Amino acid sequence: MKHQLVLQFQGDDADTLDKVIALEDQLIESLDGSTTAEVDGHEPGDGVINLTLLTKNAAKLWEKIEPLVEDAASEDLEINAVAFRPLDGDEFTVLWPTDYDGEFEVS
Repeated sequence: MKHQLVLQFQGDDADTLDKVIALEDQLIESLDGSTTAEVDGHEPGDGVINLTLLTKNAAKLWEKIEPLVEDAASEDLEINAVAFRPLDGDEFTVLWPTDYDGEFEVS
């Protein structure tokens, strides 16, 4: 794997955590058998929950999973941003939203 893809959701309460875990389960099922991506897990922190995936191509993976994430967002799960970085890097590149302002950080 070459990239770490992070989906960052607003909130770290129990309800948000349950929704992120449900999405995580859907992603695991969707990526079952994939040799190009895998779900790495979730982690709450400082008012957000980060859901992390490892992948060979972050942009292609985002294209594939975006509909699942949008469906989850329609269930009152608020996504802040989607960003990736090389596994050996520190700086994130934001994929969504395209007009993201500021520096993406994993908290």
